[in-house]
Amino acid sequence: MLDDYKDTQKTAYGILSNAINNNRISHAYLIETLGNKRGFDFALSFAKALLCPEGKTNNKNCFNCNQCKLIDDNNYIELEIVETNDLWLKKENIDKLQKDFNFKPIVGRRKIYIIKNADKIRESLANTLLKFIEEPEEGIIAILVTDNKSKILETIISRCQVISLKNLNSSFILDREKYSDELINNTIKFINYYEQNKLETIVYSNSLFHNYMNDRNDYLLAFNIILMYYNDILNYKFDGKFINFENYIEDYSLISKLSIENILKKLNLVIDLKKKILNNVNLNLLIDKLVICFKKVDNNDLC
Repeated sequence: MLDDYKDTQKTAYGILSNAINNNRISHAYLIETLGNKRGFDFALSFAKALLCPEGKTNNKNCFNCNQCKLIDDNNYIELEIVETNDLWLKKENIDKLQKDFNFKPIVGRRKIYIIKNADKIRESLANTLLKFIEEPEEGIIAILVTDNKSKILETIISRCQVISLKNLNSSFILDREKYSDELINNTIKFINYYEQNKLETIVYSNSLFHNYMNDRNDYLLAFNIILMYYNDILNYKFDGKFINFENYIEDYSLISKLSIENILKKLNLVIDLKKKILNNVNLNLLIDKLVICFKKVDNNDLC
C-alpha cells in the first residue's frame, strides 16, 4: 500500500499520508509520474488508503479483510479505473463515468475514479470532465494520472492537488572525477550516431566505440554515460533542463523527438545489459545486442 513508497517517494508520501491522517482530503488529485514506472501503482495505493475503512496506509497487519484484493482484481464497487487503448479517451468513457458516479458511495464513505493517461483527453471533452470534477457528489474523489502535467489543461490542473513523483532516474548524476572528456565525447558520439543511422552503427562499432575502450571498466563507465545521457534527454523533455551534459545541447536537439516511453525502454535495456559486462560476456557481441535491441525498441518490438 502507500507505505511501500515511504522511502522512495518521501515528499508525495508525506503529503498524502498527512492528508489521510488529518482527514483533509481533496476532491481531486493530479499525480504526475515523471517517467516513474510505478506511477499508476502509487495512485492505486493511494486509492486503497482512501477507501480503507480504517484509513490504513499499510495492509500487512489486516485480518479478515479482502478489500485490497478486490481492488487489485478490479472488482471493488467503489473504485473505477478509466483507461483507453486508443489515442484519445472517448466520450463514452466520460459519459459512463458520469453515470456511474452520479450517486453517493454505497460501501464506506468514499467513491473513487482513476483516469490513467489523463493527458489523452481532448480539450472539448476536458471541459465536460472539468464540470464533473468541480461539482462532485459528496465522497467522490478523482485521481488523474499523467506522465507530464504540462500536457493537461491549466483549468483542470487548477482544480486538482498536484502530486509530482520523484523521477528515480535522476540518481544518474555524473561524477566528473571518474569520467574523462574523451570517454564522454566518444560515448555520446556513438549514441548520436545510432539515433541517426540505426543498425548501420554495427558496421562501425569498432571505430565508434570499441577502439576507445581499454578494459571492462571502461565499458562500465561508457554504459553509465549512456544512462546519464538518455536521462538528460528525459529531463530536457520534462522541463528543458540538463543535469549532466549541458555542453551537448546541439546534440540533444538531434534526438529530443524521442518519446518518453522510448527513452524509458532504452534506459531499462542499458541497465539490463550493463549487468553482463562483468560476467565475461563477449563485449563486441554485447554492443551489437545493444544496437539491435535499441532498434527493436524504435520499432515497438520486444527484445
